[in-house]
Amino acid sequence: MEHTDINIKELIKQQLLEQLTVEEEKLLEGEKIRYTEDGYERMVIEVLRGLGGQLPKGILQDWQPDVDAIIEKAKALKAEKEKVVKVQKEEIIYLAVAVAALLFFGLATLIYFALRQEVTYVLPAGNNSLHFANDGDIPSEESSCMLLVGKSTWIKVYPDHVGRIKQVGDLLISRTKEGVLKIERRAGNHEAPTIPNLEIYTEARQQCVLETEDGTRIRMNAQTWVRYPIQKRDIAYIDLIGEAYVSTSDKPFIVGTVKGKVTSTSSDFVIKSVKESTKIVLNNGKLNLYAYSLKKSKRLHSPRDLGVLMADWLDKSSVPKDTLFRMEDMNFEMAKMWTRKVRTYENIPLRAFVEEMSRWEGFTIKRWDCLPKNKLITTSVHYQSAKEEVYSAIKDVGVLLYEERGMLSFCPEDKKNKIAMTERRKHHE
Repeated sequence: MEHTDINIKELIKQQLLEQLTVEEEKLLEGEKIRYTEDGYERMVIEVLRGLGGQLPKGILQDWQPDVDAIIEKAKALKAEKEKVVKVQKEEIIYLAVAVAALLFFGLATLIYFALRQEVTYVLPAGNNSLHFANDGDIPSEESSCMLLVGKSTWIKVYPDHVGRIKQVGDLLISRTKEGVLKIERRAGNHEAPTIPNLEIYTEARQQCVLETEDGTRIRMNAQTWVRYPIQKRDIAYIDLIGEAYVSTSDKPFIVGTVKGKVTSTSSDFVIKSVKESTKIVLNNGKLNLYAYSLKKSKRLHSPRDLGVLMADWLDKSSVPKDTLFRMEDMNFEMAKMWTRKVRTYENIPLRAFVEEMSRWEGFTIKRWDCLPKNKLITTSVHYQSAKEEVYSAIKDVGVLLYEERGMLSFCPEDKKNKIAMTERRKHHE
């Protein structure tokens, strides 16, 4: 079987439908290591969407709102490792590259360098009205998403949609003129829902601002999936795969992830949740990050606290075990950079930049190990820029890349698949 997206997606589909043979299961495990966790999760979501409303138990069973069932399934792993990072000044660049993929973008506050580079702004040609000092967040009026409101019924919400969208059970979904997708509970004689959860999904280059029935605001980044239970709960609850900025009301609010849950009141934070990890940077308030398998939580109580729950390997032959820890003094603005119209990065690891851009633009990385481990990037990217502008920013730091059918490669052996891309300077001339 060739190494193509189509083949691995077919294997994922068969796994979700519980139709994989033993040989195919081994093949899938071998193929998975060629992708980042984000890239693999996006393929899983793509396959799930292709299955329509007939969602099998499989992977998604691990992040259903039934917390007790998840805890029963999880292994009782008691060991908790505390990670202490101590570096000398000359080791900072190595540290930045090694931990960038591990500890989210908040670790940018640990990597101030003596060498400063001039910021290269990557902006659409002819756009002279931008003012970087007050560019602000992407307007909520531009919010768009897809809603799964029935077993196989999808509704696409466009930026020009205002007013009532759909009633699902007791939930009324509407969109305000400010672009906020509002969920309210309206009891009455409504048609019984055919699904247990309202599902909200953002595609590449989409963000969606969601307001729940308790007043919590959630800005979903591109390629993010939220599940909202249709049946009313004592405490407001969502499940999340992807990335979001959450601002909770004065009532308790829970965000469920694959590996744990976050409980907060009157706080705001950025959260990134994928299959293998949950990472949070707190801005204001307090919250608890709870690990299902460890049966314990970590309290984040100060602005710029970082909380991490992730699977870790002691060595290549060991079984991964969950670890839960907190670090201080993260860069919240860097963690929230994806909400901005102009995303400005100064001396961040190239891998962190590529990961953030791949989520927004929707391209896939063929092999992450081909990315140089010692490269930093300083640039600014407008959210409406074409992806070729992102490619040019990467090339400007001396890194070659090749593209074929939406897949990027940084591996020299793929030079034969290179697609000619116009240099940025020529593009602006």
